[in-house]
Amino acid sequence: MTEGNGKEYEVGIRIAGNTLIPCLQAIAAKGYSIKHYFLANDPNDWDHPQRDAEKDTRLFSATSPAELLGLIAMWEVRGDDWQIKNGESALYDQLVESAAMYDDDGNVLDT
Repeated sequence: MTEGNGKEYEVGIRIAGNTLIPCLQAIAAKGYSIKHYFLANDPNDWDHPQRDAEKDTRLFSATSPAELLGLIAMWEVRGDDWQIKNGESALYDQLVESAAMYDDDGNVLDT
């Protein structure tokens, strides 16, 4: 698989409809029970799905299975003290400052 940067990758995964079930299966394989529900004032509103994953004394909530799996992975790496620490925003700031901007045709825009 070749990306726009010309680099070859053996695996490339992007959030799409075909990642929903694999993400749910990965969460279940980690031993979490999963709850799916909707937040709405209208019983016919199916536009606001929510998912919870629960295991032992841990509860993770998100709007998509990929987000839910990401929260679980973040917690697995960082533990109960997962919140942002002083100085950690530097990585985010660096990524934003160095990010390219593309037009609808995939061309890099000069900024």
